[in-house]
Amino acid sequence: MIRHLLLPLFLASSPVLADSGSRLIASGGITGFEGTAGGGITPWAFIGGYASKEEVSYSANIQYLSLSDYSLTTAGASVSLFDRIELSVQRQRLDIASGLTSNVFALLTEGAITNANSTTIEQDIIGAKVKVLGDGVFTQNSWIPQVSIGAQYKKNRDYDSALSLPDGTTPLPGVGVPMLLGAKDDSGTDVYLSATKLWLGTPSGYNLLANLTARYTKANVFGLLGFGSENNDSAKLEWEGSLAVLISPTTAIGTEFRTQTNRLGGLAEEDTVVDAFIAYFPNKSISITAAYVDLGNLPLQESSSGFYLTVNSTF
Repeated sequence: MIRHLLLPLFLASSPVLADSGSRLIASGGITGFEGTAGGGITPWAFIGGYASKEEVSYSANIQYLSLSDYSLTTAGASVSLFDRIELSVQRQRLDIASGLTSNVFALLTEGAITNANSTTIEQDIIGAKVKVLGDGVFTQNSWIPQVSIGAQYKKNRDYDSALSLPDGTTPLPGVGVPMLLGAKDDSGTDVYLSATKLWLGTPSGYNLLANLTARYTKANVFGLLGFGSENNDSAKLEWEGSLAVLISPTTAIGTEFRTQTNRLGGLAEEDTVVDAFIAYFPNKSISITAAYVDLGNLPLQESSSGFYLTVNSTF
């Protein structure tokens, strides 16, 4: 969940397709669950991978989050161009236990239907990020951060995928979980601005990283529950942040937060997301991150916290 926490070391003087890249181990970090370089739940201004201004690097990631009756699996890939542009694709899959879908039907039908099958919600995300200002590592004599602007186009693949009963029938054909909970659209585009700064040797000889991201979005639960609602279909400004300390050349610890607008209400009331993580970089090609994540409320699961694991490979 940590990127560029060590001062980059440029070893090449001519353009090259990087094999992992020229920067030091641990400067590449991992990829967030939406496919963008930075923290696990929020993008940073740093461009992903290990490539210098004369190189290109590639990354692949796989992640898993367990939340009791929900589980989220994501996977994707990205390319970083000359420490300036980052392009990414990500597939997310949210698995919902049958107990939860049964309870939804029971509430909607006043107990007439009490048994339903488990279901899944999948989402595709295409992302792009461009560095527009500053250098969050090299300008140690200045408080000016590195600033990047980015966008994530999100397409919910199961907005209208009907829930089925054990006998194979679909009482609400053409109505998926996001639509059932009140979402208006199956796709949307998040636009964000991130500012990231790394202080070397601070505090007490360690490296400290701080990030603040402003996101303009109308996604419900990151888009997994669709976008907008009939009563609130406008995009809102959300805030995200990260604070991390590199406690050794290969290990980082930190915490993050991400606010969400409560558009759907009722069963799908949203809360601020927080996490605490530890990231380990055994070598230049791989990183492993574990985290405790608290999403607050999810439909029919008021306390949605669990364990998050991600593996990221750079080449």
